[in-house]
Amino acid sequence: MRHTLLWLAVIPVAFALVACSKPAETPPEVTLAYGSLLSSLDPGAPGASFARLQAFARQNSRYAIASTVETEVTAWRSRLEEAYLKGRDLAREAQFDSAEAILADLAANLQEEKVGKTAREFLHFDFPFMKASRLLLNGDTAAAETIVKGLTKKRLTEEQMATAQRFLDGVSTASAGARMVRTTALRSAARSLQVLLHSYYAENGEYPKTLTMESPEIATLRESGGLFDGIAAIDAYTATRDEFSFVVTGKGSREQYRITQSTVEAIQPASRP
Repeated sequence: MRHTLLWLAVIPVAFALVACSKPAETPPEVTLAYGSLLSSLDPGAPGASFARLQAFARQNSRYAIASTVETEVTAWRSRLEEAYLKGRDLAREAQFDSAEAILADLAANLQEEKVGKTAREFLHFDFPFMKASRLLLNGDTAAAETIVKGLTKKRLTEEQMATAQRFLDGVSTASAGARMVRTTALRSAARSLQVLLHSYYAENGEYPKTLTMESPEIATLRESGGLFDGIAAIDAYTATRDEFSFVVTGKGSREQYRITQSTVEAIQPASRP
C-alpha cells in the first residue's frame, strides 16, 4: 500500500517535468522576428551574421523554433572557415582592404569560435607584416617602415619582435640603396641637360632664353624618358649669351643640383631657396 501511494505521488511530478522540458509554442512575434533576421543576414559578413543568429537562438531557446534556428546556426558556422581562407587568399593577392574587412569581421564577432581566435592572431602580426612586405617589394619603403614600426609597439613574441627588427634593418638598407639610385639618376640627368644646352649653343650661338620642363629645346631628352624621368622640376633658370644657370629637383626627394655651363653641383639643404 505504501509503494502504491508513493507511485501515485511520483507520477504527477514526472508528468510535470516532461511538460516543463517540452519547448513552448513559438509566439507569432518571435517567428516574425526570425524571418526578418534571416532576410537581413549578410553573406559578406559571416561573422556578424553568425553572431546575430547565435544570439537569437540563445534568447529564444525555450520555444519550438529553437531547433530550426540551431540548424541555421550550424549552416552559418560551416561558412566561417571558408571566409577565413578567402581572407588569407585575398591578402596573398595583395587585396589588403578586402582581406582585412573579412578577417576583421571574423575577429570582432567570433569570440568563442576557433576561427575568430585565428583571425585575431593573424591580424595582430602576420597580416600587417605581409602588407608591409608587399609595399617594400613595390618600392614604397616609407609606408612599409611605418607599418612595421607600428607593429613593434604592440605586445609581440620574441620571435615576432626579432622578425620586425630584421625587416626594419632591410628597409634601412633598401632606402639607402634607393637614395643612391635616385642621386645617380638625377646627377646623370643634370649632366645630360648641360650637354644638351651646350649643343644648343653650338647650333644657335647662344643659350635658350627660358628653360622649363615643357621647353621645346629639351623635347628630345624629355621624350626619350630614361634619365629625364628622375627630374621633378627645373627652376631658377637664367642665361646670358655665354652663360646659364638653373636648378633641377629630383623626383621622390628634396635633392637638388645647380647646373651651369661649367659645373654640376649638389645644393646643400641649408643653401636651398
